[in-house]
Amino acid sequence: MIAQQTDKQKQFPYDFEAKKEVLFYPSKPAEFRGDILEIGPGRGDLLLAMAEAQPDKKFVAVEIGKKRYFRLIPRIEKRGIKNIFLIRGDARVIIPRYFGEETFEKIFVLFPDPWPKDRHAFRRLLTVEFFWLLGHHLKPEGELILATDVEWYAEWMTENLRRVSVLKNRLDPQLFASELPGITPTFFEEKWKNEGRKIYYLLYGKNSRHRRQVVPHSSFISSAR
Repeated sequence: MIAQQTDKQKQFPYDFEAKKEVLFYPSKPAEFRGDILEIGPGRGDLLLAMAEAQPDKKFVAVEIGKKRYFRLIPRIEKRGIKNIFLIRGDARVIIPRYFGEETFEKIFVLFPDPWPKDRHAFRRLLTVEFFWLLGHHLKPEGELILATDVEWYAEWMTENLRRVSVLKNRLDPQLFASELPGITPTFFEEKWKNEGRKIYYLLYGKNSRHRRQVVPHSSFISSAR
Protein backbone atom coordinates (compact mmCIF):
# COMPACT_ATOMS: atom_id res chain seq x y z
CA MET A 1 0.00 0.00 0.00
CA ILE A 2 1.33 3.41 -1.00
CA ALA A 3 1.46 5.84 1.88
CA GLN A 4 -0.39 9.12 1.37
CA GLN A 5 0.09 12.48 3.00
CA THR A 6 -2.79 14.27 4.69
CA ASP A 7 -3.19 17.96 5.39
CA LYS A 8 -2.59 17.33 9.08
CA GLN A 9 0.88 15.88 8.53
CA LYS A 10 3.97 17.95 9.04
CA GLN A 11 5.66 19.62 6.11
CA PHE A 12 9.34 19.69 5.21
CA PRO A 13 10.89 22.60 7.18
CA TYR A 14 12.87 24.15 4.34
CA ASP A 15 13.55 27.47 6.09
CA PHE A 16 14.83 25.68 9.19
CA GLU A 17 17.07 23.30 7.22
CA ALA A 18 18.40 26.17 5.09
CA LYS A 19 19.84 27.83 8.20
CA LYS A 20 21.96 24.84 9.22
CA GLU A 21 25.73 24.85 8.83
CA VAL A 22 27.02 23.38 5.58
CA LEU A 23 30.38 21.56 5.58
CA PHE A 24 32.69 21.04 2.60
CA TYR A 25 35.52 18.60 1.92
CA PRO A 26 38.25 19.18 0.98
CA SER A 27 37.24 22.88 0.98
CA LYS A 28 34.55 25.24 -0.27
CA PRO A 29 35.28 26.03 -3.93
CA ALA A 30 34.91 29.36 -5.67
CA GLU A 31 32.74 27.66 -8.28
CA PHE A 32 30.59 24.56 -7.82
CA ARG A 33 30.95 21.94 -10.53
CA GLY A 34 30.65 18.21 -10.89
CA ASP A 35 29.95 15.40 -13.33
CA ILE A 36 28.26 12.77 -11.16
CA LEU A 37 26.19 13.35 -8.02
CA GLU A 38 25.39 10.86 -5.28
CA ILE A 39 22.85 11.84 -2.66
CA GLY A 40 23.25 9.95 0.59
CA PRO A 41 26.49 8.02 -0.03
CA GLY A 42 26.41 6.44 3.46
CA ARG A 43 29.56 4.32 3.90
CA GLY A 44 30.69 5.46 0.47
CA ASP A 45 30.98 1.99 -1.10
CA LEU A 46 29.56 3.00 -4.48
CA LEU A 47 31.04 6.50 -4.39
CA LEU A 48 34.60 5.29 -3.78
CA ALA A 49 34.34 2.54 -6.38
CA MET A 50 33.05 4.93 -9.05
CA ALA A 51 35.59 7.63 -8.26
CA GLU A 52 38.50 5.17 -8.48
CA ALA A 53 37.19 3.69 -11.74
CA GLN A 54 36.64 7.10 -13.35
CA PRO A 55 39.48 9.40 -12.26
CA ASP A 56 38.66 11.85 -15.07
CA LYS A 57 35.21 12.56 -13.60
CA LYS A 58 34.42 14.84 -10.66
CA PHE A 59 32.10 13.26 -8.11
CA VAL A 60 29.90 15.28 -5.78
CA ALA A 61 28.40 13.58 -2.72
CA VAL A 62 25.78 15.21 -0.50
CA GLU A 63 25.40 13.54 2.91
CA ILE A 64 22.90 14.78 5.47
CA GLY A 65 24.36 12.80 8.39
CA LYS A 66 27.21 14.59 10.14
CA LYS A 67 28.71 11.37 11.55
CA ARG A 68 28.59 9.68 8.16
CA TYR A 69 30.15 12.77 6.58
CA PHE A 70 33.12 12.70 8.95
CA ARG A 71 33.52 8.92 8.62
CA LEU A 72 33.73 9.21 4.85
CA ILE A 73 36.65 11.64 4.86
CA PRO A 74 39.32 9.21 6.16
CA ARG A 75 38.06 6.54 3.74
CA ILE A 76 38.58 8.95 0.86
CA GLU A 77 42.00 10.02 2.12
CA LYS A 78 43.17 6.47 2.83
CA ARG A 79 42.62 5.59 -0.83
CA GLY A 80 44.20 8.80 -2.04
CA ILE A 81 41.14 9.75 -4.09
CA LYS A 82 41.27 13.33 -5.36
CA ASN A 83 38.10 13.57 -7.49
CA ILE A 84 35.45 13.56 -4.74
CA PHE A 85 33.84 16.72 -3.41
CA LEU A 86 31.85 16.01 -0.24
CA ILE A 87 29.13 18.26 1.17
CA ARG A 88 27.34 17.84 4.48
CA GLY A 89 23.77 19.13 4.27
CA ASP A 90 20.23 18.43 3.06
CA ALA A 91 20.17 17.85 -0.70
CA ARG A 92 16.91 19.80 -0.98
CA VAL A 93 18.85 22.85 0.18
CA ILE A 94 22.31 22.13 -1.24
CA ILE A 95 21.46 21.40 -4.88
CA PRO A 96 19.49 24.58 -5.73
CA ARG A 97 21.77 26.76 -3.61
CA TYR A 98 25.11 25.76 -5.11
CA PHE A 99 24.59 24.05 -8.47
CA GLY A 100 23.22 25.34 -11.74
CA GLU A 101 20.77 23.53 -13.96
CA GLU A 102 22.04 20.87 -16.36
CA THR A 103 25.15 20.27 -14.25
CA PHE A 104 25.25 16.48 -13.81
CA GLU A 105 25.59 13.57 -16.20
CA LYS A 106 24.23 11.14 -13.62
CA ILE A 107 22.53 11.37 -10.24
CA PHE A 108 22.39 8.43 -7.82
CA VAL A 109 19.96 8.14 -4.91
CA LEU A 110 20.32 4.61 -3.55
CA PHE A 111 18.40 3.21 -0.59
CA PRO A 112 17.14 6.42 1.00
CA ASP A 113 15.24 6.10 4.26
CA PRO A 114 11.56 5.46 3.34
CA TRP A 115 10.27 6.89 6.64
CA PRO A 116 7.30 4.48 6.71
CA LYS A 117 5.34 6.06 9.57
CA ASP A 118 2.75 8.66 8.62
CA ARG A 119 4.07 11.17 11.14
CA HIS A 120 7.47 11.02 9.42
CA ALA A 121 6.15 11.31 5.85
CA PHE A 122 7.41 14.89 5.54
CA ARG A 123 10.97 13.56 5.77
CA ARG A 124 10.74 11.46 2.59
CA LEU A 125 13.18 12.77 0.05
CA LEU A 126 11.94 11.56 -3.33
CA THR A 127 8.86 13.72 -3.77
CA VAL A 128 7.37 15.12 -6.97
CA GLU A 129 9.03 18.48 -6.32
CA PHE A 130 12.42 16.94 -5.65
CA PHE A 131 12.24 14.86 -8.83
CA TRP A 132 11.56 18.06 -10.79
CA LEU A 133 14.64 19.61 -9.20
CA LEU A 134 16.82 16.61 -10.04
CA GLY A 135 15.52 16.55 -13.60
CA HIS A 136 16.44 20.19 -14.16
CA HIS A 137 19.93 19.58 -12.79
CA LEU A 138 20.61 16.70 -15.19
CA LYS A 139 22.35 17.41 -18.45
CA PRO A 140 20.49 16.56 -21.67
CA GLU A 141 20.30 12.75 -21.91
CA GLY A 142 21.45 12.53 -18.27
CA GLU A 143 20.42 9.64 -16.03
CA LEU A 144 18.79 9.33 -12.61
CA ILE A 145 19.43 6.02 -10.83
CA LEU A 146 17.32 5.07 -7.81
CA ALA A 147 17.16 2.00 -5.58
CA THR A 148 15.24 0.71 -2.58
CA ASP A 149 14.55 -2.60 -0.88
CA VAL A 150 11.03 -1.50 0.17
CA GLU A 151 8.26 -2.41 -2.29
CA TRP A 152 5.72 0.24 -1.31
CA TYR A 153 8.42 2.91 -1.44
CA ALA A 154 9.41 1.81 -4.95
CA GLU A 155 5.75 2.11 -5.97
CA TRP A 156 5.50 5.52 -4.28
CA MET A 157 8.51 6.74 -6.24
CA THR A 158 7.05 5.59 -9.55
CA GLU A 159 3.74 7.30 -8.77
CA ASN A 160 5.62 10.55 -8.14
CA LEU A 161 7.75 10.12 -11.26
CA ARG A 162 4.66 9.78 -13.45
CA ARG A 163 3.94 13.43 -12.63
CA VAL A 164 7.40 14.63 -13.66
CA SER A 165 7.58 15.01 -17.44
CA VAL A 166 11.24 16.05 -17.39
CA LEU A 167 12.13 12.42 -16.53
CA LYS A 168 11.36 9.33 -18.60
CA ASN A 169 11.54 5.66 -17.59
CA ARG A 170 14.43 3.99 -19.42
CA LEU A 171 13.38 0.52 -18.27
CA ASP A 172 10.01 0.80 -20.03
CA PRO A 173 7.87 -1.32 -20.20
CA GLN A 174 9.27 -2.55 -16.87
CA LEU A 175 9.20 -0.27 -13.84
CA PHE A 176 11.98 -1.94 -11.86
CA ALA A 177 15.13 -4.01 -12.28
CA SER A 178 16.79 -6.24 -9.68
CA GLU A 179 20.19 -4.83 -10.67
CA LEU A 180 21.76 -2.44 -13.15
CA PRO A 181 24.98 -3.00 -15.12
CA GLY A 182 28.04 -1.16 -13.88
CA ILE A 183 26.75 -0.42 -10.38
CA THR A 184 28.85 -1.87 -7.59
CA PRO A 185 26.60 -3.35 -4.88
CA THR A 186 27.07 -1.67 -1.52
CA PHE A 187 27.81 -3.52 1.71
CA PHE A 188 24.20 -3.22 2.83
CA GLU A 189 22.77 -4.19 -0.56
CA GLU A 190 24.74 -7.43 -0.44
CA LYS A 191 23.63 -7.99 3.14
CA TRP A 192 19.96 -7.46 2.24
CA LYS A 193 20.21 -9.75 -0.79
CA ASN A 194 21.71 -12.47 1.40
CA GLU A 195 18.73 -12.03 3.72
CA GLY A 196 16.41 -12.66 0.79
CA ARG A 197 15.19 -9.10 0.34
CA LYS A 198 14.18 -7.96 -3.13
CA ILE A 199 15.98 -4.95 -4.60
CA TYR A 200 14.15 -2.43 -6.77
CA TYR A 201 16.27 -0.34 -9.15
CA LEU A 202 14.71 2.50 -11.16
CA LEU A 203 16.42 4.12 -14.14
CA TYR A 204 15.15 7.42 -15.58
CA GLY A 205 16.60 9.69 -18.22
CA LYS A 206 16.10 13.35 -18.98
CA ASN A 207 13.24 13.89 -21.42
CA SER A 208 14.30 16.60 -23.85
CA ARG A 209 10.67 17.05 -25.01
CA HIS A 210 9.25 18.06 -21.65
CA ARG A 211 7.64 21.43 -21.08
CA ARG A 212 9.80 23.29 -18.60
CA GLN A 213 8.28 23.81 -15.16
CA VAL A 214 9.85 26.16 -12.63
CA VAL A 215 9.99 24.64 -9.14
CA PRO A 216 10.69 27.31 -6.50
CA HIS A 217 12.40 26.41 -3.23
CA SER A 218 9.11 26.90 -1.38
CA SER A 219 7.67 23.90 -3.18
CA PHE A 220 9.67 21.63 -0.89
CA ILE A 221 7.43 22.72 1.95
CA SER A 222 4.89 20.36 0.40
CA SER A 223 6.94 17.21 0.64
CA ALA A 224 5.46 13.72 0.63
CA ARG A 225 2.26 13.53 -1.31
